[in-house]
Amino acid sequence: SHRRLFRAVLELREIVFAAYRGRNEVLRAALSLQAHEALARGLEEMSSPKFLLKSSKEASLRTFLKNDWMTSFHDVEAIGDMMISEQVANGQVYKNRTATTIGRQAITELVSENAAIVKEYSDLLGIPFNLYCENQRRWAETEAVREREFEGNEAVKKFAIKYRSDSVEGNKILMAKFSLAMKRMLWIVRTSNDPWNPFKRWLFPSTTDTLYRRILFAPNYYFNDHADACYESTLGKERDKITQEETRRKEKEREMTEALLRVGDAIVPYDESALEDFEDDDPERTDDEILIGWKSENDGNSESDNDNNGEQKFNTKDTESVTLESKSIGSEWDQFDDTDFGENDDSDPDAWAKKFMWSEGEHFVQSFESVVIVSLQSTMEGKLLLTTQNVYFHQTEDALDVFTKQPVKRDDESPRQDLQWKLSRLTDIHGRRYMLKAQGLELFFADMKGLFLKFGGMKERDAFFSKLTSNCKAPLLRPMKSLNPRTVFKKTKLTDMWRKRKISNFQYLMMLNLMAGRTFNDVTQYPVFPWVLCDYTSETLNLSDHRIYRDLSKPVGALNPDRLAQLIERYNDLDGFVSEEEKFLYGSHYSSPGVVLHYLVRQEPYTSMHIALQSGRFDCADRMFHDVAGCWDSCMTSTSDVKELTPEFFTCPEMFINTNDFPLGQTQSKIPISNVKLPPWAKESPHEFIRIHRLALESEYVSNNLHHWIDLIFGYKQRGPAAAANHNVFHYLSYEGSVDLDKISDEVTRQATESHIQNFGQTPSQLMVKDPHPPRSRVEDDGPLLEKNLQALRCHTPAKQFGGSRNAEANGPVISLHALGEYVFAI
Repeated sequence: SHRRLFRAVLELREIVFAAYRGRNEVLRAALSLQAHEALARGLEEMSSPKFLLKSSKEASLRTFLKNDWMTSFHDVEAIGDMMISEQVANGQVYKNRTATTIGRQAITELVSENAAIVKEYSDLLGIPFNLYCENQRRWAETEAVREREFEGNEAVKKFAIKYRSDSVEGNKILMAKFSLAMKRMLWIVRTSNDPWNPFKRWLFPSTTDTLYRRILFAPNYYFNDHADACYESTLGKERDKITQEETRRKEKEREMTEALLRVGDAIVPYDESALEDFEDDDPERTDDEILIGWKSENDGNSESDNDNNGEQKFNTKDTESVTLESKSIGSEWDQFDDTDFGENDDSDPDAWAKKFMWSEGEHFVQSFESVVIVSLQSTMEGKLLLTTQNVYFHQTEDALDVFTKQPVKRDDESPRQDLQWKLSRLTDIHGRRYMLKAQGLELFFADMKGLFLKFGGMKERDAFFSKLTSNCKAPLLRPMKSLNPRTVFKKTKLTDMWRKRKISNFQYLMMLNLMAGRTFNDVTQYPVFPWVLCDYTSETLNLSDHRIYRDLSKPVGALNPDRLAQLIERYNDLDGFVSEEEKFLYGSHYSSPGVVLHYLVRQEPYTSMHIALQSGRFDCADRMFHDVAGCWDSCMTSTSDVKELTPEFFTCPEMFINTNDFPLGQTQSKIPISNVKLPPWAKESPHEFIRIHRLALESEYVSNNLHHWIDLIFGYKQRGPAAAANHNVFHYLSYEGSVDLDKISDEVTRQATESHIQNFGQTPSQLMVKDPHPPRSRVEDDGPLLEKNLQALRCHTPAKQFGGSRNAEANGPVISLHALGEYVFAI
């Protein structure tokens, strides 16, 4: 490129020399006086013998490029359609001399000549085209063409009428068949309740138990095997093999479905009244009894058996697919049909909310426009209506996929949703961020469901919170006066409870996540948990050996000194390229949508989300989560991998099992990927891995050092000088308040910033700014009660007791102990 540039400059200089020497009078007349003088001065200087002897060819060319004639006279004057350069002779006055206008006259003649040529060429092209158009017009006006056109229009009308009538009849038949099929399927779902059926599929529910553990799966009635998303299949490899396996699997499922249909025909014919009475099968059962199965973690195995129907009832809607069952018994169970009101009242914008049964004394408080319900897979915009006893939502826009931002596919005839939540079951409210902006709320109900609402701004959010807490009836709502995570954390007693060992490490970490804005309803702000072990190769683990644990005082990226040295060097190299606030040590984040979907890809709905994130297919098998030890090694060595864990690593063995037989592909070493390879000490059992991993989380070493990790993620080491000193600096767009999207006027820059915030991780809200988190108390400091032997506890008489007769307090020693879940109940 350098040589080509100088050859071009050399050629230009020779052309200018030739023109100057051969036709100098022409140049003198065409150029302005100042331009001609600058040209002459530069050329005479370079053609002098003294200059030619001392200068090389390259130096000569550089001098030519630097002379005044080359570096000046760049302005252009627009006169009509002409562009007159500054160096063209146009009557300029220089040193009391006036230049000619020969240069301008030449350009004028050139423009006129060019316009004449263009006009002549256009006329020559237009004549045959106009002639062709005239011939076509005359032909179209003939009688034969008009008769044909009339016959064609009549035929089109006839076929349109027939098609319309056939379509109406066909739709009626199709909808009748579909309705019957859905009723039959509903009966099959209700009667076939075998969780170990190999053809029954499951998915993660959106709810947790009271300890925020996701341990109960919900039926997946809209299962997709994602065979077309196989990585090898999308590359054109092994397509025939996959097709054959898919055919065999579908044949087995068809046989199973036919068998279930035959069983259904033999037992009970379909009865429409059974559907109408389904929501009230047990009139003696109270609301409190329904919630018991959801609120208690202490029912053991009976919880799964007794509440299976309840789980379906609450969670079919959690699949974010509208089913007949969710319409019958979900949040719209008390909604009237339009026919109950006659015609809609278009004058009342809130008429849609009147379709629900309002309680006695319930009245309107305030409505909010453009409120978005944020869920794991999609966002849904609509109008929110707050009354004294309920919250109503009217969907106004199509639901959008969180990754593709495209409308979620739905039945074109299915109406948009109207939803209701009862404030009598509201227990908690937490402030939430959305796109790093404090404009969201998450409402938690007694059944452990969460509702993430995103408002138009902080002002609207605070107005909703103020109205709800002051004008509404929410008897179960815990009193709170602030939505600021830091304020909420300071006013809770959770830290004291954790220090006194009244709650577990898992419970405390989950509560910190929730207070810091992490939620199961937003994959960009998913709860984060630490790696606690560093030994994934031994046959057995001794949980009392501190050498098997990870150093919790350092972030993942700082655990390997060699890698940290590389990162620090790269961090220092950023000086001068970006501002001090924009410098970062780690380009990736410890928690992001990619990290969450990387871990949970084997279970829905994360499988579908993973495929959407990877542009419609599974990721390459070598990059997928298939080995716990390999994942830990990557986090220790790769400069782009500093991810932490999710809560499911301590509660959910199903995340390691490919129970749905998804086609995850095979590695470059031809090793097929299915279940996750576990450490030797797990004995190839995901349940054993979860048991040991949870014990490690609650171990004495982790209990004594967990406060260091809390400082890094939620505390004073998260940001500022303490973060830099502890090598805990991430990209500035991951921190709260680092950017105001409303102030970005350029649409491309705004979209790029939003994409980075959504896809590359967000740091939790900082709960502690100045003071370190206090450590946990030692076991010997926990008080005399925990030191007592359980048998000796039977001689203990508690100072505060519950029960007894109506007019007397209970008084007596402990007579029996019952261990249920993580609690010990004394009678």
